[in-house]
Amino acid sequence: MTILKTGLLFLLLALGSGFTPEKSTFEDMQKSFPRVKDVYERKEEFINMKCRSLEIPEETFGNILIRVFKMECIMEVWVQKPDGSYIKFKEFNIYALSGVLGPKRREGDMQVPEGYYYIKDFNPQSNYYLSLGINYPNESDMKLSTAERKGRDIYIHGAKCSAGCLAMSNYYIEDIYMCAVKAHGNGQQRIPVEIFPFKMTDKNMIYYNHWGAYQRQAMFWNNIRKGYDFFEKNHRVPEVAVADNGNYLFSDPATAQASK
Repeated sequence: MTILKTGLLFLLLALGSGFTPEKSTFEDMQKSFPRVKDVYERKEEFINMKCRSLEIPEETFGNILIRVFKMECIMEVWVQKPDGSYIKFKEFNIYALSGVLGPKRREGDMQVPEGYYYIKDFNPQSNYYLSLGINYPNESDMKLSTAERKGRDIYIHGAKCSAGCLAMSNYYIEDIYMCAVKAHGNGQQRIPVEIFPFKMTDKNMIYYNHWGAYQRQAMFWNNIRKGYDFFEKNHRVPEVAVADNGNYLFSDPATAQASK
């Protein structure tokens, strides 16, 4: 009875004061954390200016794609234009990444994964300043790895050290994190993260596939290159699935949509 009276009193006071509760958006929730709020105050206008220069509506900042090239130590953020194609938004130097070329297959190997992932976690209070978690191990990793413990907790984060993660420095992670928050806030539930050993040009493929230390990765790299080539040709993100043998399967999203 007391709880009922208290609730009724709160409702009457709210109506009397003109208060109308509003549903907080994902972006609002993120900005309630001091680090994210500070980033928005310092950098949001620069992001908006970049949108205007690329003719991207800043109010409805589009879907994004994160691409990583380990050998070149480069991370790219691409954003979707109103016509559905993607344009490169910003490019960042990766401050630190551990391991060698090749996918991650077990816990403790210090490898940065390779393959097709998505952002599954936003941490505005990370021990590494700000961090974005990816869904490693994904379905392909689970099928291709024979290790009992495959590892976990792979992040794109700030700071300047890596143990299987992508350390971007605090300055760069601010831009990447804000772009991800804006995209997720505007409805992108799965932000794709494509991690490649290198830019998969013909020249690089010939060089690395014939280098003794990397020959065992040739089949895997030839497989993930199909998705790389699709994007390079079309500037659109392919639909990605996983076969029973762990290989990635790629299809044109426009074709898949038309068949529905």
